[in-house]
Amino acid sequence: MKIGKKEFDLLRQQIYRLCGLSIPDGKEYLIEHRFAPIFQDRGCKTWMEFYKLLQSSDVGFKDEIISAISTHETSFFRDNYPFTSIKQKVLPQLVNGRKSRRGIRIWCAASSTGQEPYSLAMLIHEFCNSPAQKNISPKDFSILATDISEKVLSKASNALFSKLDVDRGLPDGFTKYFKQEGRSWRLNEDVRSLVSFKKFNLLNSFNPLGKFDFVLCRNVLIYFDDATKVDIVHRIHALLPDNAYLMLGATETLSGHTDRFEAEHIGPVILYRKKNGAGKTKSMIGRKRAGTERAAIKFKKPFSAR
Repeated sequence: MKIGKKEFDLLRQQIYRLCGLSIPDGKEYLIEHRFAPIFQDRGCKTWMEFYKLLQSSDVGFKDEIISAISTHETSFFRDNYPFTSIKQKVLPQLVNGRKSRRGIRIWCAASSTGQEPYSLAMLIHEFCNSPAQKNISPKDFSILATDISEKVLSKASNALFSKLDVDRGLPDGFTKYFKQEGRSWRLNEDVRSLVSFKKFNLLNSFNPLGKFDFVLCRNVLIYFDDATKVDIVHRIHALLPDNAYLMLGATETLSGHTDRFEAEHIGPVILYRKKNGAGKTKSMIGRKRAGTERAAIKFKKPFSAR
């Protein structure tokens, strides 16, 4: 069913309030396409009826809406190059900078169905089991993987993937971390045990998550408006120790828009290193966001990852 302008504006405003996702003008087809199955399942006759249902206290319905409007595109070792830079630069720094026997904590801020955090967990196993590493074990690492969608987190926790999933992006020899179950492939427990999953909305306070040594927030900021993007990046800054790294997606850059991170180029990949003592972080959540356009994150055209 076609959606009118009034209903479109009401729905996208409500979605923004729920999860911060910004739907631009002219994207009525996105609402129509993504929500059509839910519209039918709920027996709605009009888009206004659908909107009023979204305003209700039905948490399950709101979760359905958030999951449907979110983009869950992912694959193992997506884009390849970022994981090469993690192996060559980030993991050695994490190990060398480790204090005493304290564990190393990593946050994957938009984990989708789990391929990104599981890729990182496999990479950690490879790194720790290499001959050069004597005093580090995969068990010294923990990865918190969060997503706003309960549906994708359930699939991620199950760690059961199709042959297509396994064939897409896995480096040579990495199938050793999987066991075939019928037509599917399940990730080994040794890898799964490094990752814990949690439902989390990036608009909420980060304080309950604790501190991290490395954060991946890849391919998610592009769905937020400028003020929210900056706010999220600045709150991530507060979670990291000095000189720790933040990794964004290939088309995302902080250049010229914040002094809290310094860009380090490793081939086509940019890592953002937290500067020593840079900037105090105040969340913009709950405050008026006007006048923040000058701090907007700039987006480049994507590069070819292969």
